[in-house]
Amino acid sequence: MIAEAPSTHSPMRAWLFLVGFSFRRQARVKQMVGIAVGLLMICLLLVITFTASAGWDRYEWRMNRSKPYTVEHVAGGMAHAAIDQSEYMDRIRQETKPLAVFSKWVVFLLFLGFLMPLFSLSFGTAAFGQEREGRSIVWLLTRPLPRSSIYLAKLLGLLPWSLALTVGGFGLLCLAGGEPGHKAFWLYAPGIFAGTLAFSALFHLIGAMFQKPGIVALLYAFFFETMLSELPIPGTLKRLSINYY
Repeated sequence: MIAEAPSTHSPMRAWLFLVGFSFRRQARVKQMVGIAVGLLMICLLLVITFTASAGWDRYEWRMNRSKPYTVEHVAGGMAHAAIDQSEYMDRIRQETKPLAVFSKWVVFLLFLGFLMPLFSLSFGTAAFGQEREGRSIVWLLTRPLPRSSIYLAKLLGLLPWSLALTVGGFGLLCLAGGEPGHKAFWLYAPGIFAGTLAFSALFHLIGAMFQKPGIVALLYAFFFETMLSELPIPGTLKRLSINYY
């Protein structure tokens, strides 16, 4: 009697195949990624231009604008030392340091508030969006795997692409920023990594919940992350923004 060969099929092998399949399929996401890369190139050009021309040390520019020592004409030369040691002047020195200026305008306003959400949603909303557009969502959900494992496999398939675009794009901007950019990269890279995981998970959830995930994700990104996180709005509404944390 001939013994039957053991079956090589298993839920784990099927799940690992789905992870690899999801990873390969993310390479077909072109439209949103193309827009994101185009915006990155524009921002990169702006950072290069600013680094080469004005630089990131804004102390002299701030002093010429605020003119804190003009009171000397009234109070006399003795006021110079008092002004120089004041909290106002100390705040000016801190805010106009190259790293502080680069952090405010490039890291927080440009990248965290605009580019990172856009980069993350480029892949996050496409994981299930491609299945809906290709009319393969029913076939996928009828596979002999728990739906939670399918959801996790799709998320793991998009994360490498999302991290590569986000962390790589941030690295390019920091490289273009000169010495302040180099310091900013090592200072903020862990936060960029963690923020990409959070945004990717959120937009993946939106992609699973809504028929038009791209529209919903864009509304969230531009309202809560770009506008709401930068406006001085009191209360708890800003806590709906990932950048708040």
